[in-house]
Amino acid sequence: MTSQNISPVIRLPLAGILAWLVPGLGHIFLGDRARGLTCLVTVTVTFWSGVAIGGVRSTVDPQQRKLWFMAQLCTGGNTLGAYALHQSLKAGNAKADAAKSIGHWSSADVGVHYTGVAGLLNLLVIFDAIARADAVPTRRSRRKRTEPAT
Repeated sequence: MTSQNISPVIRLPLAGILAWLVPGLGHIFLGDRARGLTCLVTVTVTFWSGVAIGGVRSTVDPQQRKLWFMAQLCTGGNTLGAYALHQSLKAGNAKADAAKSIGHWSSADVGVHYTGVAGLLNLLVIFDAIARADAVPTRRSRRKRTEPAT
């Protein structure tokens, strides 16, 4: 079953949900594998680079960084996985991660910016997947265009 066989009422939200859950999966579902893999690699590498730079205990923290966490949530599964890791390490000292600095910025701040930008980038990917899902012709609409006029 391809996405063209699915009603637009289901295809549009499904493409958006899949794109949120795993960046690029909405495009792969729609049959655009190259675009989907590009989105997947770009958003995922950007997000996890931010986590690596800032440390998961201080980067993905909804109590300390509410607005940034909302942006991070746009990466879906990446943020859920990082937050689960954050919760498992919560008993540790979060200041140990934030103590590193890069110039005038702490590494935690740089990591938060990377992960937030990855989330906002994936928000664009989600919108693009929904727009492309709306543009996919269904079997019925293709049949109408190919039938001769009477």
